[in-house]
Amino acid sequence: MTGHERRSWTFLTNHALGFVAISQNPIIRAGDVAPMTGFTERSTQRIVAELEEAGRLSHETIGRRNLVRDRRRPHLRRPANR
Repeated sequence: MTGHERRSWTFLTNHALGFVAISQNPIIRAGDVAPMTGFTERSTQRIVAELEEAGRLSHETIGRRNLVRDRRRPHLRRPANR
């Protein structure tokens, strides 16, 4: 199997990976999520915005820093995912 074939799919979505990185540190700078996940800063911003829109995250701007918080509200649709 070549390297490309081994990386053709992932077990977790990008949103799940971003959420896991944030939930490991409930107060984290949005810019610190990108290097933890391997995503670009732009895609990280999009993922954080979509998770915030879905009610899973909130953010707070303090000075020039944007802190992202895990809202910890269990609302996963499938019982097995909870």
